Amino acid sequence: MTTRVIVYHTTYGCDTGCCGHVVTIEDEQGNELEREFDFSHPYGGDKLEYAKDLVEASFSKEHIADLDWDSCIISDD
Repeated sequence: MTTRVIVYHTTYGCDTGCCGHVVTIEDEQGNELEREFDFSHPYGGDKLEYAKDLVEASFSKEHIADLDWDSCIISDD
């Protein structure tokens, strides 16, 4: 089974006005398996390193040891 880890910027709740980043794990059909929200931002730093740190903090180093970081896509939308 192929899974994808996705990190994206979004708001937290309808009325809070707060934002941050969500880390999700999806199966090959696009079904969300896990989801973690974090209020942090990369603040101009390296986006790949930020994503790696956020995913590791959300799901542990052992859980993400086999991710293909060389094939990741960084979008700045």
